[in-house]
Amino acid sequence: MDLQSVETYLRPTHLAEVKGWQADWAWLAGGTWIFSQTQPQVKTLVDMQGLGWSELEVTPAGLAIGATCVMSQLLRVAYPATWPAMKGLQCAVHELASFKIQNVATVAGNLCLALPASAFAPVMVALGASYDISSLEGGSYRVAALDFQIGAKRTILKPGEVLRRIWISQESLTWRVNYRRICVATAGLAVSIVVAAHNPKTGQVRFGIGASVASPRLIEATAVPALTDLRDILEAAIPLTDFLEDSQASALYRRHVTQILMQRALAEFGIGS
Repeated sequence: MDLQSVETYLRPTHLAEVKGWQADWAWLAGGTWIFSQTQPQVKTLVDMQGLGWSELEVTPAGLAIGATCVMSQLLRVAYPATWPAMKGLQCAVHELASFKIQNVATVAGNLCLALPASAFAPVMVALGASYDISSLEGGSYRVAALDFQIGAKRTILKPGEVLRRIWISQESLTWRVNYRRICVATAGLAVSIVVAAHNPKTGQVRFGIGASVASPRLIEATAVPALTDLRDILEAAIPLTDFLEDSQASALYRRHVTQILMQRALAEFGIGS
C-alpha cells in the first residue's frame, strides 16, 4: 500500500546520521506491517536496512540476532545439535505468516510491533532472551525480553530508540522447547500461544504466555508440575482480569485454552503426570 502521508525518506548508514527525531517519524525495517495499512501519522520513514544490522551470529556463548535479521534466516542458520531450543524460534517463523512475509519481515520488527499475538515474544520470554537497545545519542542498555513489551502495541522504547540486537544464551538454547498456538479461524489471529521450555538437567520448566494477554508473561517452576496443578498455577500467576476479552474470544475461554496448551506441551515432552 502506498503511504500518501510520507514526505521524506531517509536511509542512514550509521545511527549517528539520524538527528532531530520527530513524533511523525517511523523506523522502517521489513515493512510488511507498515505498508499493510494507511499510516496518516507518519511523515518521514527512516529505513534501517542501510545500517547493516541483519547479522545472525552463532557463538560459543549463544545466539545474537541483529535488528534487521529477516525471519527466514532463522530457518537456514547452521546451529549446534545441542541447541534444541532453536526449534522454538523456527516454529515462530512458520506460525507467523506465509513464506513471502518470512523472507521480508524482521524478527525485531515483530517484537517492536508488540501485538498481543506476536509469534516471537513468548519464545523470547521462555528462553530468557535479552535485548540491546540503542539511542540516537549513542547510548545503549540491555533489557530482559519479559520487560520489553508493556502492553498491546506498547514497549519501553523511547522516541528514536531501536532494538539493536537480540541475545539468547547458550545455556537457554540447550532447553527443550514446545510451541503451541491456537486460533478461532485458520487464518485468524492467535487467541493463545504457549511456549514451554524444559531444562532436562535441572527439571526446571518455563512457560512463555502470549496472545491471551496484552503483553507476554512468564510462568516458572523449579520442577515439572503435575498436569492437574496447571490450572491453579495459571490462575495464581495471571488473574482472569488480565486475559483479553474481545470479539475473538472471552477471557474465560483464553484462560481455559492456555491451560490446555500448557498441559499438551508437557505431555509432548513426556513429562508431568
